[in-house]
Amino acid sequence: MIVGIEGFEDAGVYKVTDEIALVQTVDFFTPVVDDPYWFGQIAAANALSDIYAMGAIPKTALNLVCFSPKRFDISILKEIIRGGADKIREAGVSLLGGHSVDDEEIKYGLSVTGIVHPDKVLLNEGARPSDILILTKPLGTGIMNTAIKGKLLDDDRALGLARVMAALNKTAAEAMLSVNTHACTDVTGFGLAGHLKEMIRETLGVELYTGKLPYFQEAVEFAASGLVPAGLYRNRDFYKEHIVTSRSDFFFDIIFDPQTSGGLLIALDPADRTKFEETAVRLGVEYYIIGTFLDEPKGKILLT
Repeated sequence: MIVGIEGFEDAGVYKVTDEIALVQTVDFFTPVVDDPYWFGQIAAANALSDIYAMGAIPKTALNLVCFSPKRFDISILKEIIRGGADKIREAGVSLLGGHSVDDEEIKYGLSVTGIVHPDKVLLNEGARPSDILILTKPLGTGIMNTAIKGKLLDDDRALGLARVMAALNKTAAEAMLSVNTHACTDVTGFGLAGHLKEMIRETLGVELYTGKLPYFQEAVEFAASGLVPAGLYRNRDFYKEHIVTSRSDFFFDIIFDPQTSGGLLIALDPADRTKFEETAVRLGVEYYIIGTFLDEPKGKILLT
C-alpha cells in the first residue's frame, strides 16, 4: 500500500509492480440538478476527478445506484445511467458493471480504478514555498445548487452550471502532468478553504488573492440573500480559525462553499508557469492563478 486513509487523500494507491500502481476511489451522492441525464454526467465526472487529482489515468468503473422503481418512473433511472455512461465513455474508461439498491432516495456515482507509476503519484501535500496555486473551475456550485432547489435559477443558467460540474478534469490533469507539479487535490465538499488546509497542514501557509478567485456571478446575489447550503456553515465553523483576514464579505463565504465536481487545485513550481500556461491554452483548459504558497504563517490561509 502506497496511499491509504491516513492522509485524507483523494484515492487509495496500491503498488502492483515497480511500474504500475492501482488508484481506487468511490463516490456517489443525491441529485444536485433536476435533469437526470445531467445528474448522471455530474456524478460520474465527480468520481473520476479523484483519479485525475492523484496524477493517474482512470481505466475502469462500476456503477453505484440507489433507486426505487415503485416511487419513480424507470425512465429517470435510464437517463441517469445514460448520462454516467456517456461521461465514462468520454473519459476513455471501461464500464464493467455495478450494483443497485432499492432506495426511495435517488443516489448515483461510481467506483473507479486507475493506474499510475508508483513514483509519480501526486498527493494533496507536497507544495513548497513560492509555488503557484492554480484552480481549474469556478467556485460557487454549492450556492448555485441551493438556488436550484429553491427554484430560483432559470433553465439557461442551470444548464450552464450543469456543464461546468459535468466537465471532466481530464485535460486539466494533462496540463498539470506536463510540468513539475508538487501537489494536487480537487475541490469538493470541504470547500476551497478545507482542501487548501489539507495541502498546507501545519507546514506551510498560503495567500489567496480574492481578486483572482473565479466564481459564478449569480452566487453573489444568492449569498447576500442568505441562500447558501448548510455545508457552507459547517465548513466555516470548522476551518475559520485557520483563515487570516479582516474581510467579512462574499469572499469570506465563497471559500467555504462545498463544491460538487469542482476543479483541480494545483501547487505548481513557478519555473514551470509559462509551460503550464502554454499547454493549458493549447488543450483548451480553463485555469486561474489564485494564490501563492508561503513559508509562514504555517497552517494559515491568508485571504487578501
